[in-house]
Amino acid sequence: MEPVPGRLTSLSFFLLSTLNMDHSDMGSMGNGSTNTTADSMSMMMMMVPYLHFTKGDAVLFKSITPSSAGAIFGTCLIFFLFAVLERWLHAYRRGVEFRFVQRSRQLESQLFVHGEKSKEEPLDCCDPPASKFILTHELSRALLTGSTTTLHYLLMLVAMTFNASYIISIILGSIVGEFAFGRLYRR
Repeated sequence: MEPVPGRLTSLSFFLLSTLNMDHSDMGSMGNGSTNTTADSMSMMMMMVPYLHFTKGDAVLFKSITPSSAGAIFGTCLIFFLFAVLERWLHAYRRGVEFRFVQRSRQLESQLFVHGEKSKEEPLDCCDPPASKFILTHELSRALLTGSTTTLHYLLMLVAMTFNASYIISIILGSIVGEFAFGRLYRR
């Protein structure tokens, strides 16, 4: 297929746009002007791509930048507690799922007392839980999934600051949370 003269192809459009971006700052370099305050602020707010213990990283929001030792300790403590909360929510969800299975089996046994199944016939322990739609079960499951996903993403965004103190506090919180709540509702 021959390109139509006077018409930009996707490759030529890409090349022109990259050339335009490469030379967009050339005007300020030629006249000897200094960087503006906005340029220096954007350089300061740039994410450091390696593990560090430096102060002043923005945490989740631009306005939250702990810069003193006490503020960083408080921030680490909050992230520690968030990680413990995440492990507790994980254990709580296992317990809720366990109760949902028990409740579904109880409802199933009540439904089949007068039906084709007899009450004396035991329910097999290895059968998958009944997939009946129970509104309260599904809403609870959806809310728990949403809250754990939100916590996961918030902790991931904090870890993406590459601040080693934040990452260490999240890891320690996960360890303590699993130690405290990991045994609950295990089969």
